[in-house]
Amino acid sequence: MWKSTADDKTVPTFRAREARRSKRVATRKGASVVVNLGSLPQRVPCLIVDRSPEGFRLRGSFRLKRGQIVEVIPSDELGSIRCSVVWVGKPGSKQEGEVGLHAL
Repeated sequence: MWKSTADDKTVPTFRAREARRSKRVATRKGASVVVNLGSLPQRVPCLIVDRSPEGFRLRGSFRLKRGQIVEVIPSDELGSIRCSVVWVGKPGSKQEGEVGLHAL
């Protein structure tokens, strides 16, 4: 679906159902997220709320920014998954303390 703006630029618009490519699976499993703060990586515990082949939704006490690159280490897997932060839950909202990650 396309929408015209006041500048006559055509931009894509997506509905939530059109944008999602795969089904999310609720997991509630422990994990760690590795965040590079300056030159020192920091490993922070978190909870995987749900996951899909494209990424994760995590809950934890960390401060991440949209576009930041992190690594997720699920407790039941040996390796880590490199991800980009797609969204961060706003304080006071239902998603407070949660982040959405896209696997790279």
